[in-house]
Formats: sequence, structure tokens, C-alpha cells
Amino acid sequence: MTEFILSLFSSRDKLRVSTLFHLLSGKRTSSVLLYGFFHGLLFIHGSFPTLKQSEFFTMIEEMTKENLLYVEGKDVKLTPLGKKQLEEQSVDLTGLQYDKYGRTDNECWRLIKFAVQVVSQLAADEQKYLPVETSPFYSYQIKRWLKEANYSRRELAEGLYQELTEIFLLMPRDKADFLANQFSGNSRIGLLDYQLIKTKDDTKLKFFQDQCVHLLLAAISKHKPFLLKLLIQPLLYQNHNQSMLVTRQMVQEGLSVEQIMARRRLKRGTINDHLIEWAIFFDDFPYEQIVSKKTRNILSHVSQPIITLNYRDVNIGDLDYGEFRLYQIEQLKGEITNELN
Repeated sequence: MTEFILSLFSSRDKLRVSTLFHLLSGKRTSSVLLYGFFHGLLFIHGSFPTLKQSEFFTMIEEMTKENLLYVEGKDVKLTPLGKKQLEEQSVDLTGLQYDKYGRTDNECWRLIKFAVQVVSQLAADEQKYLPVETSPFYSYQIKRWLKEANYSRRELAEGLYQELTEIFLLMPRDKADFLANQFSGNSRIGLLDYQLIKTKDDTKLKFFQDQCVHLLLAAISKHKPFLLKLLIQPLLYQNHNQSMLVTRQMVQEGLSVEQIMARRRLKRGTINDHLIEWAIFFDDFPYEQIVSKKTRNILSHVSQPIITLNYRDVNIGDLDYGEFRLYQIEQLKGEITNELN
């Protein structure tokens, strides 16, 4: 865990202690999400949902005693020794996306493994086998999937094999092999994650497994293979704030913020939270529709980089807080897009 916390300082000198805990534990407020977004740490949001605040602060205290970190007010900073250890360690966090998949990543992976086993046994016309999942939840999802796919056994086996092959070819070889070796099927029993990676560190095992699964889910989401997407789409949908999705749908239908507030009987602050979350997690946010010309005019004349400023730094009395944050998100996403291009 020490190496993981140090790795979060790879592109910054300091972090807010309490907000870092809320990111790790998955607190879903706009302030926590914005902090994670602006600091490039949104991918760890919800990575340790059962982490207790006392446990986290004990770890920070121990790292402080080891002279790896020091506390300055509400922030925690790297010491020279901490920077040296950070440079020497090799923690690969590539592909981790707890913000997008963390709520259902384990369920998605278990469902995919179960689907592979079921299809394999169906293709072999074998009905007597020990299923890898016995929960009614997974049985229901498989029955739903088979009915909606409406494929013959042969088509199902060939289609799923083809899709998994294409997806695994998009992933690093070691990570694809790590996942593939966990599959069970006709005359085959898959291995467990701890049998496939040589480590006694539970945190390292957790991150490697999650990293592999997140890369798989990202590839499925991006390339939209029919069978795999059909299988896990209901679970992927659950990763998002359902109330936010309702607000998103109403905006897309042409309703104004005021109309949504009235119909849903929600306060402006709650709708702002929904809009901010939508803008952070999706790329279809209608900035021109929501951020007024007045706000754009005010913020376009600010001399400092807008994403580095707090609301109180630019508020002149009538600047809408929600629009300010949305404008910041729009600017940062624009910068990221330009860098990628």
C-alpha cells in the first residue's frame, strides 16, 4: 500500500489528505470528483471502498514517521526520501479505471468467466458440470443473455471465441494470458488469480487483477463486440449515478435546468452536481447549452489559467458556481484532447 500511495505523487508535489481518503473510499460528491479530475486521480476513485478513515490516517502517519511524507496543514507532501523511493519503485497503474468500472468490475469478470464456461459446455452438448457460479444473480444474467442473443450453440461458441480473441489481441500479452488462464470450460478448470502471479502482497495482486479486468472492460466498451457488450451492459450501467442519468436524459430531451428542478423537486445544487458528474464522465455534455454567454464572457477575461483557480478567486458576485465548474471541465478536456492530437 505504501508504494501505491507514493505512486499517486508521480506528477504532483502535494495532495489533500482528507480528499485523498475520500477518493480511495469512493465518496461521490462533486467536490471529490472535481479534485480527482483536476489532479488526474479520478482513476483511483473507489479503489478501496471498505477502507476506514482511521486505517488510512494510520498509514499516512506511519509513512510520516518513515520520513517518506510530511504533513503541512491539510496537505501531505513528499520528502526528499519519499521522492527517491518513488523514483526507484516501479508501480504500473496503466489501465486502472475504478471511476468507470470499480462498482461492478468483479461482477462483470465473474459473469464473463461464467458465460465462457456455459458456452463451452453447450458447444460440447454437456449438461452435467460444476458451474463456476451458483448465485441466482449470475444464472439470471446468463439466461437473459442467451435469450437476447438468440444464437445457435455453434454461432454462440464461434462468436464468443472470435470476440474474446479480438479483445485479447488489443491487450498486453501478459494481461490477456492472465485473464484467459482463469477460464473454465469443457474438460478444463481455470486457475485462480493468486495461482497465476507470484506475489504474497494482496494489494499488488488486487491491482494487477483489477488492471487486467479494467483493460478488458474498456476494450469491450470501446469496440462494442455484440455478445460481450450484450452480456455486461446492464452491469456497466450500474457504475454511474442513476439519478444523474435521469437528469442527463431530461437535458437531452430539451428541458432546462429550471424545468428539471421543478419536475424532480430537486435543488439547484443537486442538479449542478449531476451536471458536473455528467461532464466529467461522458464526452457528450452540451456545454454551449448549459454554460451561458455571460459566464463565458466573465471567465474568458481571466488572465490566469482557469483550471488552476477556485470559485472564490474569480467570483464577482453573480458568477454561477455550476457554470464555473463546467467551464473548467470543458477547458481541461479541451487541453487533454489537443495534447492527444
